[in-house]
Order: sequence, then structure tokens, then C-alpha cells
Amino acid sequence: MSLTTAEQLRACHVRRWHIVQTSREQTLAEHSFAVSVIAGSLAAKMRWRGLLHPDKKADLLLWALRHDLIEVLTGDVPTPFKKVLRKVGGEDIFDKAEDEVDKDFGASYRQIAGTEIEMIVKIADMIESIYFLQDNGVGPHAKSVLTLLREDLSRMVDKYDGEWTELTVRAATREVCREIGVDGGWL
Repeated sequence: MSLTTAEQLRACHVRRWHIVQTSREQTLAEHSFAVSVIAGSLAAKMRWRGLLHPDKKADLLLWALRHDLIEVLTGDVPTPFKKVLRKVGGEDIFDKAEDEVDKDFGASYRQIAGTEIEMIVKIADMIESIYFLQDNGVGPHAKSVLTLLREDLSRMVDKYDGEWTELTVRAATREVCREIGVDGGWL
């Protein structure tokens, strides 16, 4: 099964942050667009050589736009619940579930898994989440989630900066955060 065009368009209506109080709603489509903008900026600041190849650049931006598209069928699965599911069902539980829901999505992910594209989009995804919650989070729970997201991004940057030394992951992440007004002093 593959997502139909009509199902993909539902990204304009699927809401994120349903367990965190926010001052406004964010849709999956808004999030995905912002992730693609941030991913392009990160890749440029990292001096990722893939940007010199139109097909790789297109792959990066397309994955950034599609990275959460499965959520038009599943909804935004909260991270704490994802952690519980991985604990009881194994690390690959989401891969299996996503293949069951949309085989094309799983195949697309397996093509970029472990690549610079996956790394760039994961960092961009985390930056976008911090960016949105920093500006729109309401109350103590939102603040604690924001703290957790910053810690997760910091760990992610530590990991990827060590794995992809030629890409200056930390410096590029800090620069993008600074440009969009995300406090990156904890990086």
C-alpha cells in the first residue's frame, strides 16, 4: 500500500503537539516545510558535497518534506510513547509498522538510513521542534519538553559531529540555530 495523493494532502490538517500545550496549532505540512528549509541551510553550512549534485540535493529536500508523512495515517505519535514501544517491541518496531502501513515509505527510509541525508534531516527536525516550541510552548510541561529536546539535540550533535567530522556538524547546527533565534548555547 502507498499513500494516495489525497492522503498525503491531509498533512495540511494533521496536528502536532497534541500532548503539549501550545499557543497555536502546528500542522504536519508546516513542520515538514520548515524542516526542509532548515535542512537546506544546514547542508550548505556543513558544506555537504551532495548539494553539488542535483539528484542528491533533491533527495535531501524530498526526504525532509516526507520524513513524517506516515503520520497522516498514524497521527503524531508522542516521543515518550515511541520510547515505550521500542522498549517492549524492539528498535525496529516502527520500521515494521511503517512497512505495514506504507511499503513505499519504508523503502524510501531504508535508502537514506545511515547517510548524510538522514543525519541532516534528523538534526533539522529537532531544530524545528525546538524552534516551534520555544516560540509557542505554554506552561511548565512545554518547558520541560523543550529542555528534553535541547538535550536530545545536544546528544545527537555530539554523535554526528564525531561520525561526520568533515561536515562541521556542531558549528553548522549552532549557526543555523543562531540565525533562526534558537538559543544554542547548550550545544
